[in-house]
Amino acid sequence: MRTHTTFSRGAVAVSAAAALTLTACGGNGDTGDGEAAADGGTVSAYNCEPQFLVPGNSTEVCGSWVLENLFTGLTQVDYDTMEAGPGVAESWETDDNVTWTFELGEDWTFHNGEPITAQTFVDTFNWVVDPDNAQQNESFHNKFVGYDEVAAGDAEEMEGVRALDDHTLELELTEPFSPLPMMLSYTGFYPLPEEAYEDIDAFEQAPIGNGRYQMDGEWVHDEEIAVERFEDWAGEDPGLPQRIEWKIYADIDTAYMDVQAGNLDIMDTVPPHLRPNMEADFGDNQHTFDTSSFTYMGFPLYQEEFQDPDVRHALSMAIDRQEIIDTIHNGAFTPASNIIPPMLPEAREDACEYCDFDPEAAADLYEEADGPTDVTVYFNSGAGHEEWVEAITNQWQQHLGVENVSFESLDFAQYLDLHDNEEVTGPYRLGWVLSYPSPQYAMEPIYTTGVSSNYARYSNEEFDDLIDQANGALEEDEAAELYQQAEDILLEDMPVMPLWFQNFGVVHSENIDGDSVLMDPRTFLRVEQLVVTED
Repeated sequence: MRTHTTFSRGAVAVSAAAALTLTACGGNGDTGDGEAAADGGTVSAYNCEPQFLVPGNSTEVCGSWVLENLFTGLTQVDYDTMEAGPGVAESWETDDNVTWTFELGEDWTFHNGEPITAQTFVDTFNWVVDPDNAQQNESFHNKFVGYDEVAAGDAEEMEGVRALDDHTLELELTEPFSPLPMMLSYTGFYPLPEEAYEDIDAFEQAPIGNGRYQMDGEWVHDEEIAVERFEDWAGEDPGLPQRIEWKIYADIDTAYMDVQAGNLDIMDTVPPHLRPNMEADFGDNQHTFDTSSFTYMGFPLYQEEFQDPDVRHALSMAIDRQEIIDTIHNGAFTPASNIIPPMLPEAREDACEYCDFDPEAAADLYEEADGPTDVTVYFNSGAGHEEWVEAITNQWQQHLGVENVSFESLDFAQYLDLHDNEEVTGPYRLGWVLSYPSPQYAMEPIYTTGVSSNYARYSNEEFDDLIDQANGALEEDEAAELYQQAEDILLEDMPVMPLWFQNFGVVHSENIDGDSVLMDPRTFLRVEQLVVTED
């Protein structure tokens, strides 16, 4: 039986901070003589305009970052161990990874005082899946028994989501799934109060959550989202700042200059063209963090010229990833030699045999496999991909004898339509970031047979079986080994070429203690842990 019992979150928060600091690529300096503000102080942080502020509908980082502080799910991520820790649920257990029982804490309420019970989660999960509500995160619930019926509009409630009593929630899955507690930390599983169902559009302007922070006023679109610490939060690691003000910028360069001028406390996404200036501009008040943000170039395996794995191997081996990172990205990336992101415990260095730059071997392999001399490369426009995509094709022309290269660049919506309709005829650029830190999420949603994001149309029965076995494993060590075996198959078959993982540059003012600046693998700055100083 797998169980998880309550433990002290306060102690974990300290050790998690230490662990994440060690993963930083840049120095973490403190601010000198300032002492921590007695009441926690106020942090102003850069953000972009969210698409949505409803948990079931938020799939991008700008909104999800805010929602993570406004809400607490059944579980939270323990970034010390990269495992799921208690949230609203104090403990959970399962005998088979199919039927799970979650025991909820009795002191949890929403910011308006409404108690949170097991029925709260039953109502929320069913509302998110209900097609009438058109929530983007509804598919994350597809492992629950009864999902298909509710998603199709044929039933109102999922049979596998049950409140046994006020503080006991039972979740029954269609198949074994060991990462369930980790998945439940994701934004799309946050609970909603009754008020949300009355007018979801009005609710979105000032969400009522159950997290460390509560809204102070409404979302001022394109300007600001302000929150205050919720003093009655039932968790054991409350937010440190008294107030967080997300300042919404349309221009990221302006945000950078505002941090320099002291008009903004911190920004977490220094663009590549400013990365070389960080140390000169900010000294010790700048940091670099590894993340799970993964860029790859995939192959349309439904096209005959890319069906031979050796063609794909050769194209990968002909790319000098480090040279492109140094000359075009100003060092803002780490060459990828794996699919499982390097900060996860299951990651292995140099797992990818065909990711090393070896132009001579690549040329021989490409010739033997009769690789195509004419190649069309696809990428989404308006996101700064033009220069590095061209650099890759230049290396292919130089090392492989590719004679003619053409480019197809479309806006993202049209770009995905091409993939959906199998109209891509050559290598294509896409990316992936972990919604929750699990090797399962690094692979299953994009490489298993038939899933919607598997744009390569890759299918390998052995790979699928290993993912299923890992998902059903009752022991973590067994699951880790199975996920690694699945990754080995993926890297050998190479339906996609790993390119790089993005490093995020963070800069801040003298108002922030540099030792408290942390970023998690999903690219979220841990704003709730920032220490504000006062002279």
